[in-house]
Amino acid sequence: MKKFLSFLLVFVLVLSMSMNISMAKLDETGAKEISFGTSRGPEDAIIRIADKTYPIKNETILFINGEIIPEAEVVIDGGKAMLPLRLIAEKLGYELGWNGAEKKVTLKKADKSIDITIAKNEMSKLIKNTTYVSPDFVEKNLAESAVVTERIGDDSKEFYDTKMAITQDKTIERSLRNVIIDEKHEYKDNLSSDDAMKLVKEKCLEGLKNFAKTLKEKVKDEPNRFDDDIKLIEKDINRMIYIGEVSKFYRYTIGPYDVLYDRTDGKIYFQIYQDETRIREVDVNDPDLYMSIFIIG
Repeated sequence: MKKFLSFLLVFVLVLSMSMNISMAKLDETGAKEISFGTSRGPEDAIIRIADKTYPIKNETILFINGEIIPEAEVVIDGGKAMLPLRLIAEKLGYELGWNGAEKKVTLKKADKSIDITIAKNEMSKLIKNTTYVSPDFVEKNLAESAVVTERIGDDSKEFYDTKMAITQDKTIERSLRNVIIDEKHEYKDNLSSDDAMKLVKEKCLEGLKNFAKTLKEKVKDEPNRFDDDIKLIEKDINRMIYIGEVSKFYRYTIGPYDVLYDRTDGKIYFQIYQDETRIREVDVNDPDLYMSIFIIG
């Protein structure tokens, strides 16, 4: 019976991964789900968005205003991250001009104009015939902030007795180096991290109630089989930890999951860690919302 039930849970999990799950504003293409494949090692990591796969170059992912930019190539030059100027500037609404003779870039946006002479600007560099700039340049000239964070380390804190690593507060994808660029966000409300956590807990518990109901229906011959598991999930939700702000999100953790609360639109996302990291919007009516916890064990 246990083998059959394990098979059933794995089957339902695979089925749920193919369901349409809204990913509003986590990816500009409107993809249904985002996953970061890191099980083969950071040097072979990939990003999956809908039916497309992108290699992660130089073990680094770029996010702009909380959205992943999968095609970006961040170069590590002398141990420091250098960012492709054209891609970033265009994502931020700038028009670019290039004077090859003078090796000068001009950026324009509304009444703002910036001139960069590559040879004279220590925060810029031509790499593979492409202009790259430092995060300091982006923060000084183009955006509110540009943060570079490394992957989660071996000395990370753990979530209570679960032995699950707690993500550092400034990282969206904890298995890889992140470059996170943000303009000034307009937030939907002025919820504090504590008030937002109360809301997140309510949604997580509502989803758990629905999940428990459908789970009992799936195992009618053994209806109390997962009562202890449900209680453990409920316990972890109720002792949720606030980790910090990252980009437009408040980040929380309940052990097997991190939870992202989007302060610009109130959306809530689970960040699920297995062989790869998956991010998907919380749907309290999803009958498989907590299935991954069973697979993790």
